[in-house]
Amino acid sequence: MATNIMVMDGKSLKAFVENDESWTTFVNQKFAALDKSHTGKLTRTELQPAVAAVGNAIGLPPMGESAETDHIYDEMFSEFGNGGDGITKEVFGRVMRDILLGLGDGLERDPVAISTLEGTRLQQYAESAEFEVEAVTAFSQLDADMNGSLKASAIKTAMQRISVEQGMPPQTDASVSGQIQRAFTMAGIHSDQSFNQTEFVDVYRKAVLALAQCLREKPLTVAYSEKMFDGSSITALLKDKPALDAALSEAWQAIPKSSAGSVPKPYLRVGLDVFAPYAGLPPIGAVEEMDNVVNEAFQVIDADTGGNVDRPEFDKCLLEVVGSIMLQLQGKPIGIKSSGVVPPGRAPSGIMPF
Repeated sequence: MATNIMVMDGKSLKAFVENDESWTTFVNQKFAALDKSHTGKLTRTELQPAVAAVGNAIGLPPMGESAETDHIYDEMFSEFGNGGDGITKEVFGRVMRDILLGLGDGLERDPVAISTLEGTRLQQYAESAEFEVEAVTAFSQLDADMNGSLKASAIKTAMQRISVEQGMPPQTDASVSGQIQRAFTMAGIHSDQSFNQTEFVDVYRKAVLALAQCLREKPLTVAYSEKMFDGSSITALLKDKPALDAALSEAWQAIPKSSAGSVPKPYLRVGLDVFAPYAGLPPIGAVEEMDNVVNEAFQVIDADTGGNVDRPEFDKCLLEVVGSIMLQLQGKPIGIKSSGVVPPGRAPSGIMPF
């Protein structure tokens, strides 16, 4: 199996932050290291390494590389106040504590596994009987026009079926695409070639084995996670009345009201998006399979029809939608996998970012 597997579930991070003695020592040492001017207060420039390190830990690109994510860094800076007179150690410790506890909470909900892929597991998979069966299945499914032949590019498509657990890094990363192209060259595969089923299985195996060799020469560290939506988070929320009432209130408050204090019924979708984190659900639009479940739930109450609802009816309709989602997920859970290559020198999510 893939070596050097480390699962980050947030517990160790939260335990560290919540230990007063270790946290105080950490804050004192980190603040002293950042306070280059020795004034007892941090300027924005002096604070920047700490904010950058948090961005590193949550997988953001470095500051200045992406306008789309730089606003997140700005929001982190704003958490420390305007900093006009400098940021005191007390403020630094308090804000960093809140940020890291938030990271810990997120990792407890969605643990992240960190694994170094160095070709061993991928080679074992390529040499197994399982590989041949799955290669034949891939050929059959990719041969849509049933002419018994596939272009060489189909091999890359078939590779997308191989999981991180089987030793395959995610192809979405540019470094992986480069490794795959090198593997094709090593295996003597050209883009203008076509293969029947027997040839496809043989060449596909050669490509995977060549990629395993590339990984032996240049291992990749990959962070991956799996989130299962099975309705259990909704069940837990429905049993926790204070938390449920708070979630409903926040959802109601987030929606613009008419002069009569009611909201259009279609706005229930906005309410669900606000309610979703409390129920362990992804934002609308984030997961296609979940969007289909949500749409079916809204059809139950004709939520997209006209008319307005007041607060009691809003709560009733939203709970009916959430209940329908819960029942659908209990009957057919949805599992979502995600993975990404950890760039060299960047901390995997969940590791103390300093």
